[in-house]
Amino acid sequence: MSYPTHLIKVNNRFYYKIKVPSDLCHLFPCKFIKKSLHTSELNAAKTLLRYCEFKTHNAFALLRTNTLEAEHVQQIVHSLLPAPRAIEVMEKSLLTNVIATYTSEKQTNWTGKTKLEVAGVFRLLVDILGDIDVSTITRPMLIDLRSSLLKVPPNFYVKNPDKSVKKAIAENNGDGISIKTVNKYMSRIGGLLKYCHEQGLITNNPATGLQIVDKQRADQERSAYSLEDVKSIVRNLPSEDDAPERYWIPIIGLYSGMRLAEICQLHIEDIIKVDDCWCFDINDAGNKQLKNDASVRVIPVHPKLIELGFIRYFEAMRDTGQPRLWMNLSYIRLHGYTNSFGKWYQRYNREHVTDDPKKVFHSMRHLVTDTLKQAGVLESVIAELVGHTNEGSETMGRYGKRYRPVVLIEALMKLEY
Repeated sequence: MSYPTHLIKVNNRFYYKIKVPSDLCHLFPCKFIKKSLHTSELNAAKTLLRYCEFKTHNAFALLRTNTLEAEHVQQIVHSLLPAPRAIEVMEKSLLTNVIATYTSEKQTNWTGKTKLEVAGVFRLLVDILGDIDVSTITRPMLIDLRSSLLKVPPNFYVKNPDKSVKKAIAENNGDGISIKTVNKYMSRIGGLLKYCHEQGLITNNPATGLQIVDKQRADQERSAYSLEDVKSIVRNLPSEDDAPERYWIPIIGLYSGMRLAEICQLHIEDIIKVDDCWCFDINDAGNKQLKNDASVRVIPVHPKLIELGFIRYFEAMRDTGQPRLWMNLSYIRLHGYTNSFGKWYQRYNREHVTDDPKKVFHSMRHLVTDTLKQAGVLESVIAELVGHTNEGSETMGRYGKRYRPVVLIEALMKLEY
């Protein structure tokens, strides 16, 4: 016996079954909608079929308008699914549950700072989209989300712990999160949705290719210090015996290009001799943290630092039996040893050096890199000095050994201020 379209009979019971239209597949966790009509009588089934057809096609039409809030989309989708399936999918695929599972699986490879950053990104995601089923997230929703992120005030949750982020977005007429930060957030969200795709929770990843093109060149994100800035830095450095780090850390930055965190966490054992040359051994032993694998390196101590008395200071600290070079700096899990010094340098920089917000301690790395580049130093040598990955050549990157200190010291000698 033949039955009307979308009506089937299984084990003497009638069911309504319809294929999800291709343009709406991304909203549903299944390819077919199949619901029991709870009857074995054909006439009753035909009556119920008309109701199901009307409800289903009306729902499809609403979903195609692309004007509904995410929560409304989720309600419509689940109203079409059989109740047990709806409950199962809802529990498994709710955004907060997916985030919790994803975070627990991935966080073993994250630093404390990364965990905090990811938690902030996903909190924004849920607060803006709502705790929706991940299968209802569409590309237009993510494009709207990206626009909303650009209007989120910086450090929103720290400064506004009790305020609605949606309200803040609607009221914000000033600057929001930077393009660079929004791109980083969208990358995190893309990683989450890639995981959802791999787990079969969604049919495709709608977050691919959503990076905003930033017209600002990478070398313009922070400005290098000028020679006049360097003179101001050195001229005003304090020389108090009770805070030696305030003198030495900026000087080391100027003559090495090391990151602030790398200098602040230096231990006595990290000042070593290689081929009769004093060097900084930059490593992640103990509670020290490095940005990436390329950051592990050994670089010479610039002769100017030795002339100014750095080795004498190191030897004096070594003789006291202290483990670290800067005993005034305390360790904080998320910031390492940089917290107190970073705040002091920020005040010092604005008071004695420059008002340019693009000039910060990191500008010393830009200055060192640019000075060496303009002096004709090989890119691979510069990369090794500042701890960048040398990706220019497989031969050099995979098979080439580290440069010996005599080669690196020759390059560092180009740093003449």
